[in-house]
Amino acid sequence: MNKPGRTGASRRRSRPRSTRNRPTDDQLLDAARAVISEHGVERSTMDMIAERGGTTRVTLYAHFGSRDALVDRLIERELGNFTDWMAAAYDESEDWSYGARARHSVEATFDFARSNPEGLRLLLGHRQEAEDPGRRLYTTLEPRVAARLRQNYAERGAEIAASADTLASLLIGISLDVAYRALIVDRADIDVACEIAVSATLGVLRAVSPEQLLALDASLAEGVVDPDSATGSSRIHIEN
Repeated sequence: MNKPGRTGASRRRSRPRSTRNRPTDDQLLDAARAVISEHGVERSTMDMIAERGGTTRVTLYAHFGSRDALVDRLIERELGNFTDWMAAAYDESEDWSYGARARHSVEATFDFARSNPEGLRLLLGHRQEAEDPGRRLYTTLEPRVAARLRQNYAERGAEIAASADTLASLLIGISLDVAYRALIVDRADIDVACEIAVSATLGVLRAVSPEQLLALDASLAEGVVDPDSATGSSRIHIEN
């Protein structure tokens, strides 16, 4: 014969726990993104994130283990979202004219800023160390942009090599730096900032000559710069 209360206790233990109100990882990461976007990584605490997410510190630790692990997960998610967004923009414009592709790529950066300002603000907000999220954007996007540049110059008879990486980094930097100032430093109008970035990008592409890039490749290969080789006057025509 069972002791009094044992049956009821067993039933309570075996009853499945409700998950109706349990926050998902993404919901908690959304709360962390909002807090960090507002206060910065260093000043954001687990208590602040828990309050924003309508949950508790215990739940946050149960999901992520530590504050640093939570931040790392958030950065990885936002970096993945941004790079997926940009990859889709590159794919969409693959068969467009060179100038149209460049414009579309810049505009895609600012479209992301409009749709997810907190995410891009997180990625761009701490850019002093080599491994910070802002610098990682360069290493993620640079290969695709450099490949486009090599293809474009090859169609015009110039087989550029490592100089494409340098030019790609410069072009990516234009968009990210203008977005950084618009989102974080000046809180400027994002549409105006986008047009500035587009104009600057197209201006660079018009101004840089194949001879300059080939001279840079030669200097990288040989360790010697020939100033006369970088003074060619030919330019690539960029159609808007």
